[in-house]
Amino acid sequence: MRLSDLISPATEPQVLGTGYGFSEGPAADADGNIYFSDGKNDAIHVYRAGQGVTRLEVDATDPNGMIFNHQGELLVCEGAAYRVSAFNLQTGIKRVLAQEIDGVHFNEPNDLAVDFDGGVYFTDPNYSHRGQPTVMKEDVYYVDSAGRVTRVSTVCEKPNGILLSTDGGTLYLADSRGQKIYRYGVLGPGRLSDEQLWLELDARPDGLTLDEQGNLYICCGRAGVKVYSAVRESLGVIAVPYASNTCFGGADFKTLFITSNDKFLGIETNVRGILPPPLQRR
Repeated sequence: MRLSDLISPATEPQVLGTGYGFSEGPAADADGNIYFSDGKNDAIHVYRAGQGVTRLEVDATDPNGMIFNHQGELLVCEGAAYRVSAFNLQTGIKRVLAQEIDGVHFNEPNDLAVDFDGGVYFTDPNYSHRGQPTVMKEDVYYVDSAGRVTRVSTVCEKPNGILLSTDGGTLYLADSRGQKIYRYGVLGPGRLSDEQLWLELDARPDGLTLDEQGNLYICCGRAGVKVYSAVRESLGVIAVPYASNTCFGGADFKTLFITSNDKFLGIETNVRGILPPPLQRR
């Protein structure tokens, strides 16, 4: 398999929105609409095909990684506010899911994944978006549906992107500073096993997504989006000026959306992206 099997060679990324401070955290809803964040401007935007990009009226501080949960709430890593929050976009109600462990607030929650049990895995690096100091080692956490927080991985130098497979049985984790991708088996809510160094890269990985064939798409900043098969074969690179995060969406979930610094991009593919566990129950 080659990248040309996934994306036709003549197909180019399209600019769907521009003028952002730093776009991040794309998340698809059940209809394939894409929500993305702009932490520098404390903003969350939504892209709907044929309608363009609009800004949501929500109270978010330094929003970064996002995903929808089983209740249809938009979960948001509010980095410089040290918390993971849930936004009900219909009522405007916001609730905090996690903001500390052992009495210490987090560094800067960055990215997250939701499992079938309603629990949330999230990474906690510190990029000092608002000049905040690092208060503890940069690790990975799990908050269950009752609000209990546990530390689940300490292997990364600077954890960043995190992703669950479509069956919820495999967790992928990007170590940005270490330039590595780790993979875990999931035994149950917040219970990881078989830690494996899955890939070593020549660039710093950020956001991740998968397609239905098991190919992993890794955002690597100015190095573009690197694509690897399920058996770790390099398939090629989607060349974009910058890639911070990515997800599939659109009506058929065959459009790959990429947050790209001050821009928001989309590229048509020949493969369907996975539906995260929350979308499979809706």
